[in-house]
Amino acid sequence: MKFLKAYWLSILESVATVSLAAITVFLGIWLKSAMPNADEEVATSAFQAIQAHWKDFSTPIPYFGIALLVSLVGKFDGFRSKYRSNLLDGERKAVSSLRKELRVETQAHAESKSNYFETLGSALKYMLTSRVVGFDHRCRVTIYRRQANDDKYLRQIFRFSSTHAYQEGGRIRVPIEEGVVGAAWLNHGRKEVEIDLDPSSDEFAEAMNAALATEGCGCPGEALSMSSKYFYARAFEDHDTGKRIGIVVYESVDVGVLKREDIDNAIESETLNVSRLVRHLGALHGEFSPDPGEE
Repeated sequence: MKFLKAYWLSILESVATVSLAAITVFLGIWLKSAMPNADEEVATSAFQAIQAHWKDFSTPIPYFGIALLVSLVGKFDGFRSKYRSNLLDGERKAVSSLRKELRVETQAHAESKSNYFETLGSALKYMLTSRVVGFDHRCRVTIYRRQANDDKYLRQIFRFSSTHAYQEGGRIRVPIEEGVVGAAWLNHGRKEVEIDLDPSSDEFAEAMNAALATEGCGCPGEALSMSSKYFYARAFEDHDTGKRIGIVVYESVDVGVLKREDIDNAIESETLNVSRLVRHLGALHGEFSPDPGEE
């Protein structure tokens, strides 16, 4: 039934075409017997015979007319379908071209965003790791950002160390009430801890607990990825809104390498740039470095 519903006119046209051919043969035979004046001009006699019997269904005349009409309707529908098909083909080509352009533009946009993301990281690295602050292979700098106002964790969005083990290690997210990060974040925005002891010793742990307890924070709940003896955390605000949005943490495996005063001077000279770079970097970080959900 679906086939007949979809192609009934084409089938009827085919039948009409065959019928038209057969009726034409019978019409010729019938005209010979129907022409009243065979000696007169043949065309005139044929026209008179057709005119006289065009409603007579006992003759081939009306069937010829019906078959011819159906055939013409079918041809017209075929031309119309072809025209619509050409229009659809044109539209499909246009849509295909637009989709191709969109893919190219989307890819170019993604590449531009990726390049911009990498540029932001390079700019921060240049500003935060200059020799002026004493930064070398024994050091690491990390930036954590609060993604939402109600987040209880700070998300790592930037980290650099020329020592590969320090660069790759560390937690993706840190609680806002733990460690040096928490001590700076929850209080006046800065915390420096310097302990010249073996980081794996009990004495070091006791000294760290004592340093953090004054700020109402506890030690991190898991082992640190870098055996640091020096820590300096400094929170910073969004330059446009004034809200605290992130914190930069400097670490060194040796004391006396990094100087708080030098770090402060370097950051304060680039406060506006660092603030905006961190804001933009944080906005893109979720896209290029999605949070695996580790806590």
